[in-house]
Amino acid sequence: MPLNLEGYEELVSEAVKNFWTVREREGVRSGKTLDAFVRLLTWVVHRHGLPEAVLLTGKKAQLPGYFRPTKSWDVLILNNNTLIAAIELKSIADSFGKNANNRNEEALGSGIDIKEAFEENAFEGLTRLFTGYLILVEDCEETLASVQIQMKHFRAMEEFMANPVTRENIYVRNASGVFPSIDGVSYMTRFDILCRRLMQKNLYTAAAVIKSPRSAIQNGEYSSVSLETSIKAFLAALAGHIETIAAIQEN
Repeated sequence: MPLNLEGYEELVSEAVKNFWTVREREGVRSGKTLDAFVRLLTWVVHRHGLPEAVLLTGKKAQLPGYFRPTKSWDVLILNNNTLIAAIELKSIADSFGKNANNRNEEALGSGIDIKEAFEENAFEGLTRLFTGYLILVEDCEETLASVQIQMKHFRAMEEFMANPVTRENIYVRNASGVFPSIDGVSYMTRFDILCRRLMQKNLYTAAAVIKSPRSAIQNGEYSSVSLETSIKAFLAALAGHIETIAAIQEN
């Protein structure tokens, strides 16, 4: 059965527009900026075979952890009291240097914790679980500009360099034995790399970056950094998982 994602673009656009509107009117601390994305996830789940599934948020969205007793997730999807998916919904639209590091550490911590918990049977017999990480990043000059990498005694990996061809002739120790500062990739590209590697290391089933300018408060404008980390790829992965669960439960 083919996936039915027709119309998802309008729902994503609506969610993006809602994000910027709520952020402007109520502030980021309102905790409501990404509520419309929960409605988007609900739409995907219900139209792919689990119309009775429930999505939990807030204080209800807690799971057992491996490195800690409990972990709060942004969204849990349950069907007949069985855990189907756990999803993190994040955003970054200011203080990019500090917040980018925080978001990176949060993603890794949550991903590693639930992976270990799942493998150690914290969910008591669960054999299939979708884990997702979705982040909306402001599309602006600051997130698209090169970011300096300053590390004296070691070199950053090539993928984080803006000009990797200079690695062997410029990115070398100086007379004092330390490495120079170099131009790194942008914050936007860093998030793309993060999401790719979260999937490559099986820390999340799907991870996506949504680019959106503040002007999207008017029209819901958004785009992707790459096909692999696009919102379409994320929703398709979720839809496929839901259809698999629905097919199993039919039998």
